[in-house]
Amino acid sequence: MKKIKYLAFAIVIVLLSIYLYKSFIYYLIPFNPIKEYSSESDVDFHFSKNLPKGVGVNAKCQDAKTCGLVLEYLSGLELIPLKDKAAQEMLNYENATYFNGMLKFNESEMISISDISIDTPNVLRISSSIIGFKNGYYEIEDSTFDYNYIYDLIGDTKE
Repeated sequence: MKKIKYLAFAIVIVLLSIYLYKSFIYYLIPFNPIKEYSSESDVDFHFSKNLPKGVGVNAKCQDAKTCGLVLEYLSGLELIPLKDKAAQEMLNYENATYFNGMLKFNESEMISISDISIDTPNVLRISSSIIGFKNGYYEIEDSTFDYNYIYDLIGDTKE
């Protein structure tokens, strides 16, 4: 009977630990999901600026060296995961200019960087169809997203 009590107590402690990690601790630990792809050499990058009236400006990386620099910048960001509700409260979608980007590896794996608003350039959404990828909103710690740097790197802008 004592073994069953100890087993039940252990199960409760494990379940409580998992709940605490998923609900609180996970959102305190810096994590950049792009960092594990920073050594990729075959990378394409598309970036678009969406204006409030539906007008967009698109840019695409033309050479491997530039795409590598973009990937280095993105993988070097200090990111902290955000709960979706907290991120939605921080973002302002009404009449906002926002940016979207897409990293494409080996023509099949893609990572989408979206919801980067000029009003809140320290919050972004990172998602991918890659199995095991940590999709979600992230806050840039100690800085903001430097979209001008990205556009200056790419240089080839099309309307």
